[in-house]
Order: sequence, then C-alpha cells, then structure tokens
Amino acid sequence: MELLLIIGFAMLLIVGPVLMLRPSPRDRRLARIRLVAQQRRVNVQPIVLSRDPVFSRTLERNPHLPDSGWSRYQLVAADDQRGPSIHGKWIQRKFPGGRMLWESESVRQVSCAAIDDLLARWEQAQQPDFLALELGPRSVAIVWNEKGDAPEVEALCQQLQQLMAV
Repeated sequence: MELLLIIGFAMLLIVGPVLMLRPSPRDRRLARIRLVAQQRRVNVQPIVLSRDPVFSRTLERNPHLPDSGWSRYQLVAADDQRGPSIHGKWIQRKFPGGRMLWESESVRQVSCAAIDDLLARWEQAQQPDFLALELGPRSVAIVWNEKGDAPEVEALCQQLQQLMAV
C-alpha cells in the first residue's frame, strides 16, 4: 500500500508541471485573436499603463482602469498607401458622474465625421473596452482590453481600415 502511495505521489510530481505548461483558455483565445489581427497586417503591442509615458497620466486620472491587460492594435500604411490625413489622439475618460466620455488630447485637434461616428458609438455603449484612438502620419491604432474573440477583432480591423482612409 505504501508503494502505491509513493508511485501515485511520484506521478503527481511528474504530471503536475506538464499540465501547468498547457495554455489556459484565456491564453488560447488571445493567441487566436492576435493571429487574426496579424493576418490582417495589424501589429499587436501589449501595454502596461503604469510603464507607458502617455498612459501613466491617464491611469492617474482614471484610477478605475486596470493597469495591465491592454493592447495597441496598430495598422501601418503599406509602402504604396497613404496614411490618414488627420492626426491626433482621443482618450476615453470616466467623469465624476460615472459617465465615460471621449476627449481629444489637444484642444486644437481636428476631427472628421468617421472619427466622430466611431467615438459616438463607443460613447453610447459606455463600455470600458477601448482606451484610446491614435491617428498618426502613417498609422492608425486603437488601444483596447482584448475582450471578445475573432469576430470582434475582425470588426476592429475593419474600423482601422476605414480610419486609414480618413
């Protein structure tokens, strides 16, 4: 009987670490959605808000935000493609009443109908899934918490394509 207990314990010592190496369902989902994004030429960059120079200030103003779990999904223009004609950054912020609103980083920042429509839809949903929208000279990026699955990433990539043509 003691021999069987020793063998059982030894098996647990061998099998336990092997089972811990298997990816969790969350890890498999993240790998799946990041693969979909890469297939659509979208770069994925994980962000820790407290270490990012821009978003650390956002974290200070919005203590309800989790520090980790955010990623920047960035679509860069191809060599033969132009980037967006409008440049700027919009950040979602929770106001004292609990309502989340999108505000531009600069008062002089110019917007257009496509950006206003997208931000209005996100604002109406009142979901803290998206943190920032960034339009640069050659790229468009959305910072979000990667909630959802492949259909959400497909929709996000489609939005990035539409914003690239702004």
